[in-house]
Amino acid sequence: MRYTVPDYYKKFQCLAGFCPATCCAGWQIVIDPKSLARYHKVKGRFGNRIRNSVNWKEETFLQYEKKRCAFLNEENLCDMHIEAGPEMMCATCRKYPRHIEEFENEREITLSMSCPAVAKIILEKQEPVTMRTAEDDRQEEEAGFDFFLYSALQDTREVMLNMLQNRKYPVHLRMAEVLALAHDVQSRIRSGQIFEIETILTRYEKGEMALIRKLCAEKGRVHAEELLCLLDEWEVLDEHWKKDVAVWKQCAQSLHPGNIPENDKEQMVVYYLYTYFCGAVYDGDALAKAKMAIVSTLIWEELCRAEEAQKGEILSFEERVELAYRYSRELEHSDPNLNQMEVQMNTREETSFPRLLGILAARAEVDRNE
Repeated sequence: MRYTVPDYYKKFQCLAGFCPATCCAGWQIVIDPKSLARYHKVKGRFGNRIRNSVNWKEETFLQYEKKRCAFLNEENLCDMHIEAGPEMMCATCRKYPRHIEEFENEREITLSMSCPAVAKIILEKQEPVTMRTAEDDRQEEEAGFDFFLYSALQDTREVMLNMLQNRKYPVHLRMAEVLALAHDVQSRIRSGQIFEIETILTRYEKGEMALIRKLCAEKGRVHAEELLCLLDEWEVLDEHWKKDVAVWKQCAQSLHPGNIPENDKEQMVVYYLYTYFCGAVYDGDALAKAKMAIVSTLIWEELCRAEEAQKGEILSFEERVELAYRYSRELEHSDPNLNQMEVQMNTREETSFPRLLGILAARAEVDRNE
């Protein structure tokens, strides 16, 4: 088995009671079967508390005021951890904010942007992200796993990450090039010509696509405020989210240019692309995965721009981090929202290939002139 982690993986340290947004509230914490069986056997007063704090039908912890886990105390610490130790916690709580994507004989382990400490680590990183791997003797076979497609997706993602971290060009231009590559790769997947993907990657690596000249001739919207409408179709997790989105949508209509550092945008799109792109091995929709990464970055940019327009001043780094982990929570802590966004990548005019390419081209032109 091969394990892959980003180079900042070991930098994570839980903020515990000092966290500005505890991970023990706002979403249902699903309990794994082994932990449920263990909770049934705990004796004494604490055992009674455990059994009275679990929704056994839904296999989740009960939630109280403001969707706080039944074990989250007033100091924002976990009573289960305090009373019984970390080994008593369920798999979700032990692993978070670690996010694991599973493939045949591969485990890709990332840190979730939804955690404030992780969002800070990612956005403050100035160097390009590199991945580190380790292997052990474990082997597993997954019925029906398309290893040929998976290898092509891995190779494609590697080229995309190199593009995104090539700082000779504005970040929106890099994103546009990744979008174009995803579009070409998807056409080969759809036609069953996966063997041609290697040739496509070679062309992009050599720069033969002349995308820079092409994009300079494209016309599009400088801002992407129309993408905020996608959020209206999502399940709402944070009680303040819906009201804030309404304000952001209104403020995003201003001509305020925004002051988001190039590095922040790069780290954001790299995070989402690395986390989700190879999942296309299960549904064959590589273009939707690339769009999700790009659209998530554009939406976050719009939230920052709208917040600056509302406040009338440049956002601090901490404020940009907060918008990053709030957006991530609404998207990544909800399977319905992840599924809905993938549907939106394929069905909404705002996320069509020409529309997104136009937005990125216009933004790249602004980036050049700033």
